[in-house]
Amino acid sequence: MNKKLFENFMLTGINVRQYGHLKRCQELSDAGADATGIDKRRAKGQVAIFDEAIVRMVKAPVAQARSYMKSVTDPWTTSRNNENGGRVSGNEYLLAPDKLVVYEETMTSYRMEWERLLERHLISQWDLFRAEALTQLNGRFQEFFIPVEELRKRFSWETWIKPLVDEANIANDIRLKAPSEVIDRCVEGAKREQAQKIANVVGSIADNVMGEANAIVKRLDEYVHTEGDNRKNTLPYEKGWNKLEDLADKIDSWRQALDDEDLTDAADRIRDLMGDIKDLGGGDLSAARSALSGEDDTERKNVRDKLTDITRAAAPATDRFDKFMGN
Repeated sequence: MNKKLFENFMLTGINVRQYGHLKRCQELSDAGADATGIDKRRAKGQVAIFDEAIVRMVKAPVAQARSYMKSVTDPWTTSRNNENGGRVSGNEYLLAPDKLVVYEETMTSYRMEWERLLERHLISQWDLFRAEALTQLNGRFQEFFIPVEELRKRFSWETWIKPLVDEANIANDIRLKAPSEVIDRCVEGAKREQAQKIANVVGSIADNVMGEANAIVKRLDEYVHTEGDNRKNTLPYEKGWNKLEDLADKIDSWRQALDDEDLTDAADRIRDLMGDIKDLGGGDLSAARSALSGEDDTERKNVRDKLTDITRAAAPATDRFDKFMGN
């Protein structure tokens, strides 16, 4: 693996902690079980200490930040099943250096909006919410209404960015004092974990390439030429072509670091296809839609064949990832 990956790329993620509006109450659980005659182990009573609408409002910038982060990075760690059969989400994402400044500015703006909404709609209104809720709850469950200073501490937002470290260099860690056979096992484990993470990046990009190409193929397959009737025109718009071309740009930006022949082949095929599409539209992607909508389907078939070649080129990268994950 080209060491430029570790020299230039960074890891990032977001950790947000929030005070939930629903609090588990054993008293309500027991009362509900007694009233319905069900097993108490199946009853889960909760108290709503503030309005769910506030939760949705405050969570909006968090969801937007996560969506933006995923749109400009690639997953470094993957979601996986734990030993209890639950799902553990991967939370490390690989960030290219040319995106760092804009990424940091954008994530900061989301955090500031989250802080503004939190202060305006919850923190500053906490005493009012507390009085109103306790009236509705007949003065019960006061333990859930913590002081406002404590409430503020229950909310935190961290967007972290750190260097990408070559885990295979664990043998050179001067802190590691152990017999050589133990070190060898540690190194092998680190190398395998790192290879899995690299395969995750490659597999994620390949999945996106195949997904966008197949989406366009679907639109081509569904197209039925009807003279003068554009209501049934399923051909791709400019946005679809842009998404595909953006993926070729992404592969190019990672080319030296990842050095994956299959992705490189896929990117080259995307470039070739995009040249054809632009030629069809006289340099205008939006005009290509009209150029492909004629009664003669020769051009549509040519485009479809090239899209199929793109998915075939990217598929081996996905297969390698699946093998690492044991699928």
